[in-house]
Amino acid sequence: MGPGRKDHDFSSRLLAASIVLLVSACSEGPTPLIGEATAASRDSIQLAPQDPKLPFLKVETVAESDSGPLLNLTGRIAFDEDHTQRVSSPIDGRATKLFVKPGDVVKAGTQLILLTSPDVGQLQSDAQKAAQDLSVAQKAIDRAHKLQADGAVSEKEVAQADADFRKAKATYAASGSQLSALGISPTDPAVTVALRSQIAGKVVDRGALVGQEIRADATTPLVTISDLKNVWVFADVYEQDLNLVREGGSVSVTVPAYPDEKFPGVVSHVGDVVDPMSHTVKLRCNVSNPDERLKPDMFARVELSHASGAKSIAIPAKAVLSDSEHSRVIVDTGNGVFKARIVSVGPEMDGMVRVLGGIKPGERIVTEGALFLKNEMENQ
Repeated sequence: MGPGRKDHDFSSRLLAASIVLLVSACSEGPTPLIGEATAASRDSIQLAPQDPKLPFLKVETVAESDSGPLLNLTGRIAFDEDHTQRVSSPIDGRATKLFVKPGDVVKAGTQLILLTSPDVGQLQSDAQKAAQDLSVAQKAIDRAHKLQADGAVSEKEVAQADADFRKAKATYAASGSQLSALGISPTDPAVTVALRSQIAGKVVDRGALVGQEIRADATTPLVTISDLKNVWVFADVYEQDLNLVREGGSVSVTVPAYPDEKFPGVVSHVGDVVDPMSHTVKLRCNVSNPDERLKPDMFARVELSHASGAKSIAIPAKAVLSDSEHSRVIVDTGNGVFKARIVSVGPEMDGMVRVLGGIKPGERIVTEGALFLKNEMENQ
């Protein structure tokens, strides 16, 4: 038999085998993907009406409410910046005496630090020169206006005299305000000046030391004074929760030092920008602190109620099954079919959690026995 005959027989057998395989595949139908079938079975289960597991399950209908669990935020105690003064020096000098120490209660105008500075004399000299220049400018403008009435001077000369007078007046006011702020007389020669408090409160920090060189451009405060009877509390609220927050809304603050006590306050400001990294907005609350037990930089928990009237979904925390990646609930879809669904939830509060996404009002979820159903799904 020649080689052509052998090639022909081999091709015929190959074609016949292909036809047999094709017919077999068509008759048996498409082969399921094992991975997809397993994944589907792990997300759902169907129970017969007489299944003994059903009596151990509790199913509840999801509903919206305006009185769900509190919004629970992590916060930090801070100074009330409206009643805080960080004292710095407007001139260079040397600290020769300290009048206060941390913990002292001061009134507005209390002496804090005594400085010795050659700049004091220079400020007095500048103020005296500014007073003289103002007097000269005043006489010049008066003379120019008189001559203008007689037609003896031009409009340009009068305008120049008026400009010189306004400049001298501004310089005199600036030099006078510097001396006034330091409590210095423009005529009595001096080389020392006392830095004073502008508000009443408590000295919470003193960075200055006797003999220390003081610079006007220093960024570190010499003394910090704050009225601790009221504090600010800052917290970060996620952008999806902004509809639950409004200025003037009530809050309660707790701190680890007094876990059983709540300090009432109000939301005084909701931030105007979203942090691009955390997608949160800064919240500021005013909290009364009459006993000064809340200390700046303490960690705090801030609880907000739904004072805005916005509705939300709250479900029992035990209905939520969480692992390292997702939170899930078991949804009763009807006809004995239960399906696991990924949801987004807020923190637990009093046995309840607020649902941020994943389920809608009117759906039915398993609130007792959810873990049992989940195990059944995984063991199918």
